[in-house]
Formats: sequence, structure tokens, C-alpha cells
Amino acid sequence: MTRQQFCEQLRDRMLSEPAKVLLHVAMASQFEKPHQFTAQSIVDRAESLATAVLSSVPVTKERAVVLLLLPHSPELFLLQVGLVLKGHVPAILAWPTMRVDTEKYQRNLIHQIRQLPADALATLPGLAQNLINTIPYPVVGCDVENGAAFEKLFPATGVTQHLDSGAFAKSKAELSDDVLFLQFSGGTTGTQKAVVVTAEMLNKQFAQLRQALKMTRDDSVVSWLPLYHDMGLIACFWLPLWQTIPSLQMAASDWVINPELLFRYVQQYRGTLCWLPNFAFSYLSQRREFMQRSYELNSMRAWINCSEPVRQRSILQFGQTFADWGVRPETVLASYAMAETVFAITQSEPGKQLATAPRSGLKRGADGYGQLPFDLIDEVYVSSGKPLAETSVRVVTQSGSLCPDGQAGEIHVCTPSLFAGYWGAEGFQRHTLNDGWHATGDYGFSHQGELFVIGRFKDIIIVGGNNIFPEDVEAMVNTIDGVYPGRAVAFGIEDDEYGTQSLAVIAETKDVYDEKAAAEIEASIRKLVLTTIGTAPRHVAVVPQRWIVKSTAGKISRRETREKFLRERVVPA
Repeated sequence: MTRQQFCEQLRDRMLSEPAKVLLHVAMASQFEKPHQFTAQSIVDRAESLATAVLSSVPVTKERAVVLLLLPHSPELFLLQVGLVLKGHVPAILAWPTMRVDTEKYQRNLIHQIRQLPADALATLPGLAQNLINTIPYPVVGCDVENGAAFEKLFPATGVTQHLDSGAFAKSKAELSDDVLFLQFSGGTTGTQKAVVVTAEMLNKQFAQLRQALKMTRDDSVVSWLPLYHDMGLIACFWLPLWQTIPSLQMAASDWVINPELLFRYVQQYRGTLCWLPNFAFSYLSQRREFMQRSYELNSMRAWINCSEPVRQRSILQFGQTFADWGVRPETVLASYAMAETVFAITQSEPGKQLATAPRSGLKRGADGYGQLPFDLIDEVYVSSGKPLAETSVRVVTQSGSLCPDGQAGEIHVCTPSLFAGYWGAEGFQRHTLNDGWHATGDYGFSHQGELFVIGRFKDIIIVGGNNIFPEDVEAMVNTIDGVYPGRAVAFGIEDDEYGTQSLAVIAETKDVYDEKAAAEIEASIRKLVLTTIGTAPRHVAVVPQRWIVKSTAGKISRRETREKFLRERVVPA
């Protein structure tokens, strides 16, 4: 399928029922009455908005890569669609949380996007003014719903740092004509890695999901997932739009503050499909006692656990907590997904309870992996389902040989929706690809045709579905007065209570250890990390010199430092 064919089919599908409401956008100012858009109004307003935004900047390319840095709003959803329909290539950047220091965020933003070849950046008018003299390509202001409230987050002065055009990326590989948009595989921290999504990749993914989920015209999606995440962008926005079924979109920040909103909208809009990261199942269960009313959730046929390893405790607690509201065990499903494959790789079968496998039966093998940067904490592992149609999954040992059934190793995937490599200044980086297979960096096993995901090989910390690179946290902490330079360590600790990982930071003092000074340094670490990346470290320990464990080569060992911390500082995970 070509880009032009995709756009024509999208218009035809939507305009076959022009008066049908396909999009509801809930805003903090009016939760009781979300904005609603019919198929006709989406097409008309999306194209009009895209034209208005690009007409105000000197973009000469017929197909421009446009970075979208906008908060949750009707305009963000419409602009994504409009740019695609007008032949441009949108790419949605993560909007900062309320807890992030926005002055630091603006400075960090420059470094984030310097590796992203782009032709324009669309953002709020005030933020555009702050950035306009810093970024060497056009920056355009875009008014959005509740824009004034979002503008107040940012300082009124511009960013003083300036990078000339030579410091910004210009890709060695031009995007082909069949590209629809970019999405990012990366973390809350770290360099954003751009994944190119073509019309054919997206069309294949839609067909796979439609078949696996047995979708009908009676389905509807309810979501709080942000569009800068593949789960929010593909599963919760583009998929229902393509299937011409309604979706309700609310902001992640509103859901965190008031998780009850999700259930209100499921009941109000008779939601049938809802994707959630594993931690959300635990969080919702724990917030039940604070919810103001009861809800009827029996319309929901698929609560899909995705983006983190599926924890049995989380899904059992969710099912038991909300059984009286209509949640049934067979409606809790699971999926393994990533941006590199557009979205889903596996999907459990609707109407069937998730398969499990005991940890005692897990085989490590003679050619297995050594020390892992995560805990094998579960006594029972939960399946993420079977591979989608035309999709193959294999598990391999360190030497590259195939693992037998039930033996853990690295997960490799092959799918018609597979990316061509990470796109950037150097063109397409294909280091994870080999003969049509993508090495995911995830650790798991296959059993009776189902995939079980345990964790990641890399030291990435996954907190509530967000990837955090420990090197970035360590670099921040090393800037704090009183911390011994180069003696900070960040790692993840499994959090059974919330069904996710929590962030831990260890830092050695530069001077002789003093409890009062250590407490002040700890407070500085907590504040800096929270305001910079928007995630609060749950554990912070300021320790005397030589406490952090080093290897025989003199390098800091995260794994051994983490083990020492678990032994000496907290109850073992």
C-alpha cells in the first residue's frame, strides 16, 4: 500500500459515515463534556489546521518532517492526522509533566532534537518564542485548547543557548514517499530514536490487530495513553480511526491524579478495548477505596496489559478488586509490543484467561545468560500471547543458537511491520537487524506457542512504562554539590506493590561523611531528578566514599552495588 492509497482509503472509510462521532477528547476544564468530532469534522479541521500551521513558516519542501511539541489537546490529535493527509511527516515529542523544571526541560530539549532531522517544529506560541532563536529551522506557534494554562509552565524568557545549523542533524537518507509519520523508541531520558512508519507497515499492523482482537464495528477505545508512546499513538488513536470506531482520549496527567476518570468514561462510552501498562492495573486496584462511586464495566471485553512484563499479582488483584463492577478474568489480556514493529508482536486471545508457566520450570541452559540487570522475582510467569499473523518469534542463546521450548534467552522478532532501522543523521542504523530479524534486547521464553517476557538485558529502568537510562540519571546527580564526581549509581528495583520498577540512586559524598550534609544532598538529588525527568526516585542513599562497588578494572558495577543496597539498605526484593 502506498501513502497516497492509505490517505485515500482513510478518507473513504471515515466519510462513508460522515456524521459518526469518532473522537472524544476530554480536557481538564470540562471532564463532564469532552470535545467530540465527527468523521467529517476530523477530516475538514485536520487538513485546515495543518495548512494553517505550515503556511506561517517558510517550509519549502513538499514533504516536510514536522516535530509536534504540544500538550494533550484536540489540536494535537487533529494536527497529526492533518499533516499525514497533506503529505507531510509528523513526529510527536514528549510533552513535559507538571513536575519537570521547564527551564531545564527547554535546554535539554535542544540536545534531544539535535539528532532528529526535521524541517519545522510546531509548539505553543510562548514556547515557540523561547526557542525560535535557538533552533535553525522554522518554529511555529500553534494555539491549543487550554493553551494559556500550559504556557504558564514555561518562563517568559527565551533559551540563551544557541546551536548553529551545523550542530543539527541532516539525514544522509531521505525518507521515501510511502512514509506516513515517525514515532520514537527511546526513554524518558536518552536520545530519541526515530522509527519510520510506512503505509504498508501500518496497514499490515491494523490487519493483524483486527484479526487477533476480533474487532467489530461495535468496539470503542478508551485511553489515557500519550501520543508520543506507540501504545497511545497506534493502538489507541490510529487503529480506531482506521476501523472507524470511536475513541475517548484523556490526558495521562489527569488520569494519574484521578484514575477514576478511566472507569467513568468506560461506562459512559461503553468502552470495549483499553490498553494499559502493567503498573496501571496495580495502581487502579490500590485507588479503589478512594473512588467516589461505583461503575458498570461489563462492556469492556479487553483490558490489555502491555509495555511492561505482565505480573500475575497485578492482574489477579485487578480482577478481584473490580469483579463486582463487571471485570471478568477472561477480559484481562496481554500483548508484547514495541515501536520497532509499529506496535504489537503478540496478542493473547480474547475470551480466554492468560496462560501461565511456573518459574520452577524455566530452563537456563548450558549456553544461557549470566548475571541479569533485573530480578527473576515471579514464581509464576504470565504469557503475552501468541505471535500475530505473519509474525515469527524466536528465542536465542548468547551464541545465537535457538532455545528449546521453555528455555530463556533473547527474544528476536520477524514481522511484515518491522522497521528498516533507526532513522537519523547517519541514515538508517541497522545494528539490531540481521537477515530480517530484530534483536529486541528483551529476555524471555516460548512455551507451547506462547511468549513469556521476563525483562530487559540492558540496564534500562522501566518505571510505569517509561524507559529511564541510568547513565542520564547518574550524569545529573554528579552535578550536585557534595557528590563525589563520578561516584553515582542509578538502577531499578522491582516494586511488587505497584507491579513495576522503582528508581534507586546511590551517591558517595565528596567530603567526610556527615549525616546532616548527607540529608541535604539526598534532598537535592530527589529534587533534581524529579524536576529534570519527571520521575521521583523511590530510594536515595547518600553514602561514604568507597561504599559503591567497583569491578577489578576499577569501573562501577551497577549490579553488585544494587545487590549490596538490597542487602544493607532495604528489605530484599
